[in-house]
Amino acid sequence: MEKQNITKKVEEKNELSSKERHNIILKLYKGLSDNLEELNKSKDKKGSNATQIAYKVDRIASGLQVTLDFSNEESKSISENFRELYRHIRFAMKMIYEKQEYVLLDSSREIAKTLYQSWAKIKPSI
Repeated sequence: MEKQNITKKVEEKNELSSKERHNIILKLYKGLSDNLEELNKSKDKKGSNATQIAYKVDRIASGLQVTLDFSNEESKSISENFRELYRHIRFAMKMIYEKQEYVLLDSSREIAKTLYQSWAKIKPSI
């Protein structure tokens, strides 16, 4: 019985608080938005590192995609919607670093900007 209580306390300590989770997501959205803005500025410059930035944005969006919860019926629908937004950004980045096509960059920038601004307004429950 006592071993179960100790195990439970250790598991609880290893879990992030809602405020910590909120701040991690906020930092990811900030990185996503900032890197997309940097990508937009560097897209027309010769010798720019646009491919590297696009790959970085793809990795950030991939990390955000992993945070989605499809097992919870209450959040499944919104997770599906977020997944589509992240897929759009990732597809746009693949077009940039594989084909140097920037047609979806503006829509990706708008998505990232909206996600960041919206998430920044949410107050995490403690």
